[in-house]
Amino acid sequence: MKPTTTVDVLVAGGGLTGLAAATFLSWLGVRTAVVERHSGTLIHPRARSINPRTAELLRQVGLASAVTDSGGYVSELPSVYLLRAVTLAGEELSRTEQRPPADAGGGAEVSPSGWGMIDQDRLERVLRERAGELGADVRFGHRLVGLEQDGAGVTATVSTVGGECEIRAAYVIGADGNGSTVRSLLGIGRHGPGRLSHVASMVFDADLSGPMRGRHDPANGRFVASCHLTTPAEGTVLFPHGGDRRWVFNTPYFPERGERIEDFGDERCVAAIRAATGVPDLPVSLVPQLENGVRVLGYEVGALVADTYRAGRVFLVGDAAHVMPPTGAFGAGTGIQDAHNLAWKLAHVLSGRAGEALLDTYDAERRPVAEFTLGQALLLMNARGGAKVAAPAGHSLVPYDAAVFGYRYPGPFADGDGPVALEPAELTGQPGTRAPHLPLGSGSTLDRYGREYVLLTGTEVDTGLQSSVLEGTQLARHGITATGALLVRPDGFVAWRKETGFTPGELAAVLAALDCREPVTA
Repeated sequence: MKPTTTVDVLVAGGGLTGLAAATFLSWLGVRTAVVERHSGTLIHPRARSINPRTAELLRQVGLASAVTDSGGYVSELPSVYLLRAVTLAGEELSRTEQRPPADAGGGAEVSPSGWGMIDQDRLERVLRERAGELGADVRFGHRLVGLEQDGAGVTATVSTVGGECEIRAAYVIGADGNGSTVRSLLGIGRHGPGRLSHVASMVFDADLSGPMRGRHDPANGRFVASCHLTTPAEGTVLFPHGGDRRWVFNTPYFPERGERIEDFGDERCVAAIRAATGVPDLPVSLVPQLENGVRVLGYEVGALVADTYRAGRVFLVGDAAHVMPPTGAFGAGTGIQDAHNLAWKLAHVLSGRAGEALLDTYDAERRPVAEFTLGQALLLMNARGGAKVAAPAGHSLVPYDAAVFGYRYPGPFADGDGPVALEPAELTGQPGTRAPHLPLGSGSTLDRYGREYVLLTGTEVDTGLQSSVLEGTQLARHGITATGALLVRPDGFVAWRKETGFTPGELAAVLAALDCREPVTA
């Protein structure tokens, strides 16, 4: 017999979203295992920052300082910009200021968190360490190859260097990326514009001070966030990755012309880097991105959303559920928010506090958000001069803060259906929206939320729930009077509101509806 491990939740995929899921679940007390086919986390940065809403979620599990003190490029520098040129050493075609939106997380009126200027490889290491601290069983060098569901759980077959083993879990999360094995095993299709391009990506060490000509000098307040070059092909991008000599280089390749990622040997990579920098004899040292020495990774840039996020006891999160172009820096945050939304629901179902049907709300809430966010990424890409790819019908560009903070979930007590993109100042306790942030001592009102429902009222009341009394302008910001009440979910979204005339007896039916349970009758 194959050796078998039993857990509550198995996460397939140990990248950013999978490790975030393991961290959130373990913080909630759920026994969690992670299997990842690679032997370790990548050194490639990929995503280079996380937006303030995503940073709020990491703050909740004790990672605020790890994100803000990461050493990534910072928005406070006098010059942070994007360069466009034929080659790095050649004539500059344009220079564009490249900063996060000034108002996103920029003050106490928006969020307790600002932009997390942390590269994805660093954030993955932070999450891996935190998940382990919280008790998650994280296994690299383990590849999920099979799934069998029954009425009580899922049996996963996992391939390792030493053979095969089985992991038995009540639920499985597929966080295994764009080419998801889990999604394929489930037979779940995808919709959207489709594949946009293919990119060969590598990390290298070199002294680029010559072709940079003083434009990139962080010690003196000048920082090139990215260089967009037309050599060796339109769409080539070069950006720094810590220190003075390490860089990331992305250049397109074209499978439709017969090109393969395997064709990028060391000689071709060095030649491409030299062509892009405009220095024919530049000394270049390619850096392995995996423990097995792989130096080049192939990525597919796409615009696709899974047709469903749930199949029985198995769920999709992150790139397994949706892929979107990098414009707007939406992808990583959307995946982490998927994991956060699903984690508390799994915890409540596993503990018996909620009915199984609560898990259906994961797809109902998160898939429309992904479709909305994908539309925003495509519209931004078009507006910034990228490849023209039509956004889905009915989408229009909204202010960035509205896209990040202002979407609305459907629900039994919510108004309207799907995302509505409210500005942060318009978030005043509407059911289905993120609860308002207000400064609270050195923290935030958002710090009240995390594991349980929280009842906010204008006067002291005994309901058996975790509760807090609002005062003065806090009441108006949450849309209730001194006799009203607001019920907030563990993820900080408003579940239900009674603006005035609240009585504790109302809560039993409300909680039963929210938890997908039959109401208790006398």
